[in-house]
Amino acid sequence: MMRNGIMAGLLAAAMFTPAAHAQSGAEQLLRPQAKGYVQGFEHTQPNGGRMWEYVPAGQTVQNWTEMLTVNASPPTPQMTPRQYLAFIEHSWMKACPGANNHWIIEGEENGYPFAVLQLTCPNNPQSGKPEYTWFKGIKGQEHFYVVQKAFRFEPAAAQVVQWVQYLHEVRVCNERDARHPCPAPAAAPRR
Repeated sequence: MMRNGIMAGLLAAAMFTPAAHAQSGAEQLLRPQAKGYVQGFEHTQPNGGRMWEYVPAGQTVQNWTEMLTVNASPPTPQMTPRQYLAFIEHSWMKACPGANNHWIIEGEENGYPFAVLQLTCPNNPQSGKPEYTWFKGIKGQEHFYVVQKAFRFEPAAAQVVQWVQYLHEVRVCNERDARHPCPAPAAAPRR
């Protein structure tokens, strides 16, 4: 499962950490549609962890220049989003000579703690290409969510703005918990 360069192994390790408990409920990860992207991979673990990988149409998870990865792993009550992403950061920095990191923001959205991290690798040893990746980690009650956007080239400023805005719109809600409200469904058009 090493399609996503450095990150596939790191996120798989984080995603499949045994959980103390798992809850069933109505918690949802809300994220905008990634226009022009197709799902290239989906995997579910017995412990409830799930991973989806999306690439631009015409690319594959084995041969990509851009990738969007969504992970929902068992909850980790003892870890904050920064601590969770710091595990990924530490592994990335060890795996890539000359790697850089930049913590963008952390706080709370819709009652859930979150953090956003950017990691760069000037020359990924696995692909021989640079890798620029942004991560948003959200600690839900039922899952720990990580949404990441990766490029195997240095993205243009407009691409960075577009995908940082995308991550800004990623949220978690729970339709059964007023502390974490979900948006109201769009009304059907009148005829």
